[in-house]
Amino acid sequence: MRRKAVGAIAAQSTQAAISLILQIMVSRILGVETFGQFAILYGVIVLGTAVITGVVGDTLVVVDRSEPKIRAALQGTLALAAVSLAVVSGVVVSVIGFVSPLEALLFALALGAFAVEEIVRRLLMADMAFVRVAVIDLAGLMVTLLVLGGVWLSQPLSLAAFVGAIAAGQTAASVIGWFLVARKDRVLVGFAGADYGTVWRYGAWRGLQQTLRPLMFTGVRLLVLAAAGLVAVGELELARTYTSPLILVVGGFSSFLFVRFAGQHREGASGSLREADRVVLVLLGLTVVMGAVAVALAPVVGPLIFGEELDVVAVLGWIVYGASVAAVTPYGALGAATGRQTAVFAIRLIDTILGLLAAAVMLIAGLAPAALPFGLAVASLLGGVGLRWLAANARETGDPDRQGTPGGE
Repeated sequence: MRRKAVGAIAAQSTQAAISLILQIMVSRILGVETFGQFAILYGVIVLGTAVITGVVGDTLVVVDRSEPKIRAALQGTLALAAVSLAVVSGVVVSVIGFVSPLEALLFALALGAFAVEEIVRRLLMADMAFVRVAVIDLAGLMVTLLVLGGVWLSQPLSLAAFVGAIAAGQTAASVIGWFLVARKDRVLVGFAGADYGTVWRYGAWRGLQQTLRPLMFTGVRLLVLAAAGLVAVGELELARTYTSPLILVVGGFSSFLFVRFAGQHREGASGSLREADRVVLVLLGLTVVMGAVAVALAPVVGPLIFGEELDVVAVLGWIVYGASVAAVTPYGALGAATGRQTAVFAIRLIDTILGLLAAAVMLIAGLAPAALPFGLAVASLLGGVGLRWLAANARETGDPDRQGTPGGE
């Protein structure tokens, strides 16, 4: 177990490092204002990918994906969701004039490619093949950098170049990852007779839940944009980007727990609340240590890597928020893997709304955007209290064919 958990953290850390590298490059090369624009686009990509990850990625972990009708539904849902979200998002950002038509097209391609690559990653995670997950992420980064290098040789780098390079990198990672997926998972079936009901009974709630944190981040960015402008968005995002490896490490461990708890449930055993408690303590310890180092290095790392001073208050705020995530996600993984995804979603929806309300009230009260992560952390912790209560007291639900849970697989 320990080795697989470390592998999950390593895989998620690789993804975090890649995201950090790309965002550093954007901020250094294009400036803080364009970085704010990129952050909003990237946030929409993360949000769209989260929807598909929940509906398809989490569902394939808990249902019998070897069943042809289930497999057909997973394939059809992925195709429909990826294309629809990419097209709608691209049209919207173009029509409102947020980006140029070319940037909107490349953005749509990047969103679709991101979604497909994430499902390939989930197939590998379902088999605990976390090293292979890191391999395809690194391969995607190499292709992205090669494309950027090619563009740089002929013209100055731009927002379109970065978005297009990301689309190319994610596409390459998807193709490479497909050949690393277990042979049993590389079987494609026809769409006739697809059992969309089973997929959506479980996946709809997970898809909605997966959108909550990215949606909250996007909402906060838009609130800051309206209240203080793109530069303020960029400054807040610099601090969040600097601390993002911390949150993604927590996410990596939670992905491992979700797969583990779902496996235990399929075998007839209940996920362990005591195990979730131990993980929370470990993650909080990591958060404190990594956070202390991050705060100490912020005055040096900001100008050196980002070319901008980091707001130490914002850095500390995002670390506190990361600690709240560490205290929440293991209980959410336990509840969702054992058939209580509806209740988990309801609790997470409430804390997300509270977080957005807190951000809006803080801005109206005249507080600086750097203080907003503290409000988000308080809302997140309140949700964590509810999730632990749910894990400690709720009874498991029954057959997934009747209720949309993994219980009867």
